[in-house]
Formats: sequence, C-alpha cells, structure tokens
Amino acid sequence: MNWVMKRKKRSVTELQEASNALHYEVTMFRSLAKGLGSGIAGKSVIGNALLESVLMHVRVLIDFFYADNPRDDDIIAEHFFLPLPDEWTNIRPPKSKTLGEAKNRAHKLLAHLTYTRLSTTQETKKWDLIKITNEIENVLRVFLQRVPKDLLGSRWKASSVAQGKDEQ
Repeated sequence: MNWVMKRKKRSVTELQEASNALHYEVTMFRSLAKGLGSGIAGKSVIGNALLESVLMHVRVLIDFFYADNPRDDDIIAEHFFLPLPDEWTNIRPPKSKTLGEAKNRAHKLLAHLTYTRLSTTQETKKWDLIKITNEIENVLRVFLQRVPKDLLGSRWKASSVAQGKDEQ
C-alpha cells in the first residue's frame, strides 16, 4: 500500500482518541438503526432524517474499514495495525457488493446533490438496512477481536458497544 509510506505513524494516545471517535460512530449507527427499525418515526420527515443519519454513519464506517483512497487526516482501521497494515486488509472480510453499493448510493443520493437522484424511483430508493447492518457488525466484530486492546480509548472500556449492544 503506497499510502503507508506517506502516512505518519500515530501515537497510542492519538489512536485511543481516534478509537473514541469510532465508538461514537458505532453507537450512533446502532442506536439510529434500532430507532428506524422500530418504526417509531413512520414515513415522515423524521423517518427520512433517521434514515439519512444512519446512512451517513454507514458511509463513515465503510470508509474506516475499507479505506480506498484515504486523506492524510482520515482515521482508518489500518492505523491500528501499523507497521503492518496488511494485517488488517488480510483479516477483514472482503468489502461486499452490499457495502460497496451502500457507500456509493449514500455518496450520490445523500452526501451530494447529484443528477443521479433525479433517476431514482421508489423501488431504487429502498435500502436493505438489515443486510447492511449485519455486514457492518461482522467487520466490526473482526476489528474488535484483532485490534490491540491498548489502542482502544476510554469509551471502549466496559462499553456495551464492544459487545454488540447500543448504549442509551
């Protein structure tokens, strides 16, 4: 990976703080997906806002786990495995078609005002959030099993997020 040579190795403290930001993303993703799945917001502006928020967190998590072209200040999973970032790329599940499409759709239909939005139909607006959630949870589980525990920040200590539960 060419970007490794250009990257600054992060300190333990920086990685712990970065992991706390990851913790926030995971907590928000799980909590919002649970709220959306409950049907509490229905088909309303609030329901749309919940969906959009979940999808933004999905996009952030996909970028974290599968950094295709990271910027210098992006927090990515490989940082936690330096000096051997290939360790992460070798043990993580391959990026599925579902996650690739979710990222691209969130990019085109949510994060940017694009002409692609104009060609979407009610049918193509649907998201398979159960499948997306299961795949995000799977890669997160692998990350948490393999990441050096001393690199996880204070939010992960005794956190229910690490056990697959959302926090209140």
